[in-house]
Amino acid sequence: MSVPNDEIEQILDHLNDKNKVVAKSFLSWLLEKQIDEDDDYLTAEDIQAIEEAQLDFQSGNTKSLEDLRREVDI
Repeated sequence: MSVPNDEIEQILDHLNDKNKVVAKSFLSWLLEKQIDEDDDYLTAEDIQAIEEAQLDFQSGNTKSLEDLRREVDI
């Protein structure tokens, strides 16, 4: 979905000064987090979370999705 730039500008023009600060902060955060759809990659945090999940599974602290499905007959 695409939003025309003039529509975004119109929304920003109607914000009060306090909300413009919030909007600028949020839009800056979005720019930092933006990932090209064709450029899928794992961050260091993603890799760490996967490794921790694997350790939890191996130690019996969590169950696999397949085990959960069997338990609830899905």
